[in-house]
Amino acid sequence: MKRRAHALCAAIALALTAACAAPAFAQAVEVQKAIENILGEVSTLEDATVTLEVMYEQLTSYAANPLNLNTASETELLRLYVLNEFQAASIREYVAQNGEMQTPYELQYVHGITQEMMAKLLPFVAALPGEQSQKPSLRQALTEGQHQLIARAAQTVERQEGYKNGGYLGSPQALYARYRYNFGDRLQWGVTADKDAGEPFGKSGNEAGFDFYSGHVQVNNVGALRTLVLGDFYAQLGQGLALWKGGMMGKSSDAFSIAKRGAGVKAYSGANENLFFRGAAASVNISKTVTATAFFSYKNVDANADTLDAFSTLQTTGLHATSKAMAEKGAVSEMVAGANVSYRMTKLRVGATALWHKLGGSYQKDIRPYSYFELSKNTNANFSADYRWYIKKVHLFGEFGVSRNGGLAVLNGCLADVAPRLQLALLHRYYQPQYQAYYAAAFAEGGKTANENGFYIGANIFPYPKVKTTLYFDAYTFAWLRYRAMAPSKGFDFLLQTDYTPQRFCKMHLRLRYDTKEENVADELAPTKATDVVEKINLRYNIAYTLVEGLDCKTHAEVALYKAGKLAREQGVMLFQDARYSLRQLPLSVSLRYAIFNTDSYASRLYAYESDVLYAFSVPAYYGQGSRWFVNLHWQPTSRIDVWLRCAQTYYYDRNAIGSDLTQISSNHRTDAKLQLKFAF
Repeated sequence: MKRRAHALCAAIALALTAACAAPAFAQAVEVQKAIENILGEVSTLEDATVTLEVMYEQLTSYAANPLNLNTASETELLRLYVLNEFQAASIREYVAQNGEMQTPYELQYVHGITQEMMAKLLPFVAALPGEQSQKPSLRQALTEGQHQLIARAAQTVERQEGYKNGGYLGSPQALYARYRYNFGDRLQWGVTADKDAGEPFGKSGNEAGFDFYSGHVQVNNVGALRTLVLGDFYAQLGQGLALWKGGMMGKSSDAFSIAKRGAGVKAYSGANENLFFRGAAASVNISKTVTATAFFSYKNVDANADTLDAFSTLQTTGLHATSKAMAEKGAVSEMVAGANVSYRMTKLRVGATALWHKLGGSYQKDIRPYSYFELSKNTNANFSADYRWYIKKVHLFGEFGVSRNGGLAVLNGCLADVAPRLQLALLHRYYQPQYQAYYAAAFAEGGKTANENGFYIGANIFPYPKVKTTLYFDAYTFAWLRYRAMAPSKGFDFLLQTDYTPQRFCKMHLRLRYDTKEENVADELAPTKATDVVEKINLRYNIAYTLVEGLDCKTHAEVALYKAGKLAREQGVMLFQDARYSLRQLPLSVSLRYAIFNTDSYASRLYAYESDVLYAFSVPAYYGQGSRWFVNLHWQPTSRIDVWLRCAQTYYYDRNAIGSDLTQISSNHRTDAKLQLKFAF
C-alpha cells in the first residue's frame, strides 16, 4: 500500500509540475518557431553573410524582455529584423496619433503591418503603459533579475582520423557553458566558455580548462549614460564602411535589407572568437540631440607567427585542435580605439566615426597580385561620415569613408514608399581597390569593402492583401583582380520571390535567383585557367503549414544549375520534409526532418536552415548524393528547466569516406549528437 501511495503521489506531483510548465513551454515553442522563421529567411541566401549568432542572441533577448511598442524607438524596432524603416515609423505615428497601445494585437491597425508580420512580431513585443518604464533602484537591478545557466555537449559519433593518429590534441566532445544575468534591458552580465571538438581541455595550452572564455557587464539608460560595456562587446556604426563588427546581412528576400541598422556598442556573449572587441565601450547622451560613443579594445588574436616578432597571416577559424593551431593561438596582440559622434533631429541624423588599430609585431604579408592593395601593415586608421535623411515617404542614407593610405569608399542609398502597394530601393557603392578597412562590412558582392563599383535596384510589391513579391537586380564591376579572378571582372545578380499566405496557418513562397560573374575557369583543352563567365541559377518552392493544432509542417524543393565557362553544366536537387509536433501537456516538442539530395559537385551545392537547440543553429551544405535526417527533442519538466536532445545524420551514396586528412571518416555516413540543459532561476 505504501508503495502505491508513494507512486500515486509521485504521479500527481509530476502531473502538477507538467501542468505548471505547460504555459511556459507553449510560449517557448512559439518563440523558437518565430526565431527560426526569421533566421531561416536570411540564412539560405549564399551571399547573405549575416552572422546568425548575433541575430539569434538579440531576438532571444527580446523574447525574454519584450520591446515596449509604446516607448521603443524606430532604431530599436528595426533590430527585430522584421520591420523596415517605414513600418517602424508607422508604429511610432500610430502611438502618437492614437495614444498608447493597450495590446500588441493593435498592430493590425497600423498602416503597413500585415497579419503575417504581426505574427512574427508578437513573441518579441509588448504593450505596456509608459509609467512601467520607470527607473528601478540599484537594489532591484541587482536582485530582481533573471539568472540563466546553459550547459551543452556535442560529438560526432564516427571516429575521425585526427583521433586515431594523435593529430588532435583533445577529445572529440565539443563543450559549451554559459551563465547570464538579466534585469530587463537595464543591466546584464554573463560568462561564456567554449571548447570545440578536438581542442584540449585543461592541458596542452588550455590549462585553464576551456579553449575560449568570454565575459561582459552592460548597463543601459542610467542618467546621461546610454550604454556602458565592460568586457567583450561588438560595435556597429554607420553603414559599415569603417566599422561593423558582429556580422552583417547582405542581399535577402526583402529589398529593404540593404540599409544597415547599427546597434552601436553592445555586449557580446557568443562563442565566435573573431566577432568581438575586448575592453570597454560607452555611449553618452551629450544632449537631447547629440550622442558620443568611445571604445578601447586590447586582446590577442591568432596568427602564424613566422618569427618572434613577425607574422604573415591572421587566422580566423578559432579552432585550436592541432599543435600548429595551438602555437598560433593568441600569437599577436590587437589594439583598437574608436569614437563616434552622432547628431539627430526629427528627420535628419548624421554621424562621424574615427577608428585606429595596431597589431603587435611586424606584418609581413605574402603579397599576391589579387591582394596587392590589401592592408599589409600592422597599423591603420579610418574615418567616415554617415547620414540618414527622412523626407516624408523617402529615406536617404549613406556613408563616406577614407583609410590611412588615402583610399576612398562611398555608399549612397534610397528607400521609397512610392505607393500603397509599391516600395523601391536603390543603392550605389564605389569602393576603391586601395581602400583599407579591416573591420568594415558594408554592402558588397565581393565579400570585402574594397575594389567594387555597383548599383542595386529592388522592389517590394504587394499586388494583393495576401501576396508579396520581391525582386532586385544588382550589377557590379571589380576594377582590380580578386581571389579566383585573375583579371578585372564584372557580374550581376537577380532575384524574384513571391510569398503567398492564403490563410493564417499556411504560407508558401517561390524563388528564382540568377547570379553570374567572371571568375577563373579551367579550360578542358588548355592546362591553364582563364577568366570566364560563371552562372548559378536557383529555383525554390517552400510551403509551411499547420495540419492540426500542435503539428506544423514544411515541404521544401530546390534545384540549382551551375555553368562555368565552356565546361559542362552541373545541377543539384534537394527535397526535404519537416515536421514539428508539440505535446503541450507533457510538455515535449519534437522536430524532424528528412532530406534527399543529388548534386553533380560542390559547385552546385544547396543550403537549408535546420532547427537546433537554443543558442545554436545549423545551415549545412548539401552536395553529392545522399540523404540527411535530424531529430530535435525539447522537454521542459518544470518552468525552470529545459532539456534538448538532438541527433542528425548525413548518409552518402556516392562515397566510402567523408572529409580529408584529420577530419576524414572511413564511412559513408556522419552522425552528430548534442545534449543541452538550461536552468533558469
